[in-house]
Amino acid sequence: MKKLLIASFALLMGITTASAQEYYERGVFNHVGLNVSANTEGIGVGVAAPITDYLELSAGVNFMPGVKIKGDVNVDYNLGALPAQVTIPNHDKVKITGNLKRTTMDVKLNIYPFGGNSTFFVAGGFSFGGEKLGKLTGHSDAIQSAITTFPTFKDVILNSISAELDKYNVKFDENGDINGDIRVKNFRPYVGLGVGRLVPKKRVGFRFEAGCQFMGKLKVYQDNKEVKINELNDSDDDLSKIIDKWTVYPVLKLTITGRIF
Repeated sequence: MKKLLIASFALLMGITTASAQEYYERGVFNHVGLNVSANTEGIGVGVAAPITDYLELSAGVNFMPGVKIKGDVNVDYNLGALPAQVTIPNHDKVKITGNLKRTTMDVKLNIYPFGGNSTFFVAGGFSFGGEKLGKLTGHSDAIQSAITTFPTFKDVILNSISAELDKYNVKFDENGDINGDIRVKNFRPYVGLGVGRLVPKKRVGFRFEAGCQFMGKLKVYQDNKEVKINELNDSDDDLSKIIDKWTVYPVLKLTITGRIF
């Protein structure tokens, strides 16, 4: 008898569970989903919850690995400011590397205009964090050698020579190195669209999204100060072109979604 009761109870629980799985309704935060994505912002993880059949709120964090972009930029020599005894080999170019690596967070409201179980959505929200888009590095053996040879005139040499990165005159240090970073707005509006729900009706689902962040004009910083712009500069290397033209960050995202409850 005891075994029969246990078996009956187990059967009843199985039927109840099956019925619960068949019945699915989206209410205000009555379900929670987790997701993992590969996207142009890096590798992302996030959490989401429905509000109704038409609305869904999500938050996530993205980790961008290092992506390097290199450019041979012009070097500006103001030789007239140097003492006559100081001679520096006049090299026209120096290689600067931009290493794009950062962590960002985002909050989005996903709108499903057709409601029900439709998967088409439009999204609006914002991305924040990751103000430093990338690190800038470079080196000139000629400038390092000149400072080593004429240490008394170190400051004069450093103030007379710079690298032309887009419209920015980037300075060298006493080791002939260039160090700086590229920065964007810390708060960046976002719009996008795609197919798929972050909290799927089934336990696991897939989602595709395309959109863009409006990050504004890129700026170059050294020693936590924005480098002054020289409108006369006209650099045509790849890195300078990116700094000059890149104001909108494209987002393409493929996501594996899962529902916890």
